[in-house]
Amino acid sequence: MFLRSLRRGLIALAILVSAGAVLFTAAVWWPEPTLTPARTTTPFAFVDVTIVDVETGRLVPAQTAIVDAGRLMAVGAAASVRVPSTTTRIDGRGRYLLPALWDMHTHAYAFAPLLDLPLAIAYGVTNIRDMQGCPQAGDPFIACPEDKRRWTDEALAGARVGPRIVASTSFMASGPGMRERLGDVPAFFDTATPEDARAFVRHFAGRVEAIKVYDRIPRDAYLALADEARRHGLDVVGHRPHAVSAVEAAAQQKSLEHARFLLHESFPGSAALRAQAGTPAWREDRRRLLDQHDPAMATAIFEAMVREGTWYVPTHLTRWADAYADETVVREDPRLGYLHPLMQWAWREDIDATLAQDPSPEARATYREFYRKGLELTGAAHRAGVRILAGTDYIVAGPDLHRELEQLVLAGLTPADALRAATLSPAEYFGLDTRFGRVAEGYTADLLLLEANPLDDIRNTTRIQSVVFDGHLHDRAALDAIDAHVRGQARSWTVAAKILWRFVRSPVDY
Repeated sequence: MFLRSLRRGLIALAILVSAGAVLFTAAVWWPEPTLTPARTTTPFAFVDVTIVDVETGRLVPAQTAIVDAGRLMAVGAAASVRVPSTTTRIDGRGRYLLPALWDMHTHAYAFAPLLDLPLAIAYGVTNIRDMQGCPQAGDPFIACPEDKRRWTDEALAGARVGPRIVASTSFMASGPGMRERLGDVPAFFDTATPEDARAFVRHFAGRVEAIKVYDRIPRDAYLALADEARRHGLDVVGHRPHAVSAVEAAAQQKSLEHARFLLHESFPGSAALRAQAGTPAWREDRRRLLDQHDPAMATAIFEAMVREGTWYVPTHLTRWADAYADETVVREDPRLGYLHPLMQWAWREDIDATLAQDPSPEARATYREFYRKGLELTGAAHRAGVRILAGTDYIVAGPDLHRELEQLVLAGLTPADALRAATLSPAEYFGLDTRFGRVAEGYTADLLLLEANPLDDIRNTTRIQSVVFDGHLHDRAALDAIDAHVRGQARSWTVAAKILWRFVRSPVDY
C-alpha cells in the first residue's frame, strides 16, 4: 500500500513539474502583445502655440509650427505662417511647445522593448544614450549594440514604439575581478594592466561609440585605455575611477557621471583615498567627506572640467533613493507599477543592501546630508560653467527623467537650465544641434506639447498633451494607450517568464 501511494505521489509530482515546464516554455516563446506605433502620413500644425526657447530660456507666444515628413517645415508668428488647407490644425492656445527630451544615462536590458522603450515615448523621451554594453555578442540579458541599433531602426520604420538609442558603450572596464564575474570572456576584461586595457578597447572598437570606465580600473591601465580609445575614435565616459583624480579624469573623459565623485575628490584626504583604490581599505566615509569638504578643491575640479570641455551627468535620483531608502516615498513609489515584480524585487534588493550597510538613524541622516551636498555641488558646478546633462541611471524609463529635472532645479538650476540639460545640451554633446534641441525650421520633429508652462514650474513637463517622435504625432489617447500597455505588461506572467529565462541564461554574476 505504501509503495503504491508513493508511486502515485511521484507520478503526480512528475506531472506537475512537466506541466510547469511546458507552461514556462510556452510563456517564454509566447508572442509579445502588439503595440501599434503612431504613424502620421499627412502634415499637421500646432497653431497659436507658445514655443519654449530652451536656448534663451524665453517664451515665444502666438507661434505656428508645421510638421511634414518628419521635419519642422515652418516655424513663425501665427499671423504670418500660412497653414495649407490639407494640413491638420492642432489648437495650441494655452499650450507650450518645446523639443522632446533626452535621457543621457540609461541601462537597456534585452527585454527593454517590452517595457522601457515604449514608456520613454509615453513620457516624451525620444532620444537616449545607453550606458550599459554587453560583454560579448549575443548576451541573453544585457542588450548589445546590435540590438539597440535594430530597435532604433524599427522605431524609425514604424515597426515598434521606442526612442532612438543614439549611442551605447562597451561593458564597463573596472579592473581585476571582472573576468570572474563575467564567466567565459578573455582575460583582458580584468583591465589590470595597460596591455589588458588596450586589448579591451580593441575588442569593442567598431561596435560601440564609447568605452565605459568604472571604479576599480588601475590608473596606468586607465591612461592606456584612454589613449587607445583616442586611437580608435572612441569617447571615454563613465565613473571617475577611484585611482584617478577628478582633474586627471576630466582631461581623459568626455563625460563624468554621478555627483558623488565631487565629494570624494574635494576633501584633504582625497589623495590618500585614491592610493587605497582597489584594496579593502578604500571606503566611502560619508561623514568625513562632508565634515572636511574643501570648496577650493571642488572649484579646481570645476575649472578643469570647463577647461577640458568635460560634460557632467549628476544622476541625483540615485542618491535620493539611497538617502530615503527606508521611507515609503522610495519603497512604495507608485511609479514602480511600471516595473514587472521581478524587477521590483531586484531593485528593492539593491536599496535593502544600501540600508544594511548601516541602518542607524545617524547613518541615515548622514546619507541624506550627502545627497543634499551633491545637489549643492551640482549648482556650484553649473555656476562655474560646467556643462550639465540630464540622465537618470534609475529604474523607471521615462517618468524618472522628469524627476531628474526636478533634482536639477533643486540643485539651483533654473527650469530653463534644466530643460536645456535634457534637450539642446545632449544634441550639442553629440554634435547634432543642427537637427535636434530646437523648435526651428528644418529641425527633426521631436516635440513635446505641454498643458502648462514648464518655466513656471519644472513639474509641468509631466503635463503632456502630445509627443511627436520623428514627425509622428502621439496625442493624449495614444500616450494613454502606451501607458496602459506597459502597466499590463508589468503584470504579465509571460513577461515574467521571458525576463527570468534571460536572467538564468546570463553568464554574468550579478
